[in-house]
Amino acid sequence: MVELAWSRGRRRERRDLILKKIDLRPTFMSFEFNCRTADNVELVLEGTFFWEVVDLQAMYQRTWDTTGDVCSHARSKFIERVSKATLQEFMRDFNRIAETVHKEDDDFYRSRGVLIHSLEVSGYRCAESSTAQILQQIIQETTNRMNRRQQQESENEWQLLQIKGDIEEERAKTELLSVQVENSNARAAMDGLAEATRVQSFLQGIAADVPDVEKRIALWNVLRKKDALKEVCKNGARLYYTPNDVNLSIEDRSGACVSETSSACKL
Repeated sequence: MVELAWSRGRRRERRDLILKKIDLRPTFMSFEFNCRTADNVELVLEGTFFWEVVDLQAMYQRTWDTTGDVCSHARSKFIERVSKATLQEFMRDFNRIAETVHKEDDDFYRSRGVLIHSLEVSGYRCAESSTAQILQQIIQETTNRMNRRQQQESENEWQLLQIKGDIEEERAKTELLSVQVENSNARAAMDGLAEATRVQSFLQGIAADVPDVEKRIALWNVLRKKDALKEVCKNGARLYYTPNDVNLSIEDRSGACVSETSSACKL
């Protein structure tokens, strides 16, 4: 009976897990290790493997500590990848980095009879407390900036909706004004046509009695002035005549100091 001694613990610091039977079902394995970014920030990464043993003979021939080998290889690849990225880049793309670590090295795991289904970084933190405080401030400021940007976008969207509403309102007013102008022109045309018809009917109606066109027009003007005076009197207005509007003359017919006045309104 062959016994295998596998490493255990999140950092695989103890190699005292003695196995006599190997479970070939897929399982989860957690890990934790330190790495340093390109801008010299030391991080503690936490994550999980979802893995299984697919070739027991290959595993037995290549390694006695399968879990230790898997975690050690992943740690070295993480250290290599993270060292090329700044903290900001790592915070933005840490899941993509984790995916690259195990997909680019499938041959290593396959040669040991192991298949890695997924490798996920579940969390990270700064190794030093002072750096952790700075990182927390950065995260807080980033969150505040995102909130402010979202608030500004909401305000801009609201202002844009108001502007669009004002544009639609002004466009509606323009259409209303255009319709009103068209209606006013139509009413004016109808009124003018009606007035022209009245004038034509009047002039033609008295043509037999008054052959002279100028006299007929003068009669029409007299009637129009009469209508104008009626409209003025309806509103209680007062009408004042100037000497130019009244033909006033004084005649002495008896030779005495007797005077007559006669007035005629030119209408």
